[in-house]
Amino acid sequence: MELEKIFFDTVDEFNKAQNEFEIDKKKDFLLIGTGSTLDSLATVNFFTRLEKNIFKILKKEIDIINNIFTLKKDKISIKDLLIFLEDNI
Repeated sequence: MELEKIFFDTVDEFNKAQNEFEIDKKKDFLLIGTGSTLDSLATVNFFTRLEKNIFKILKKEIDIINNIFTLKKDKISIKDLLIFLEDNI
């Protein structure tokens, strides 16, 4: 699916843009919650990049940062985020 390609291309872009944090491309990688290797600034940075790339390629606006918490989960993995995106784009 095109959305998944955009997502993982954004992961590559994020990982190349900085040295402190790295997102693993495993679907069980935690983006948010206890056990995540990302801090809040890195998470917001990634979500912002993803929002921009989705808009640039799909011409769809989505506010991941404000809407991801509607999942009401303590931990959010790549798999959770991909399901959220598929349901909301």
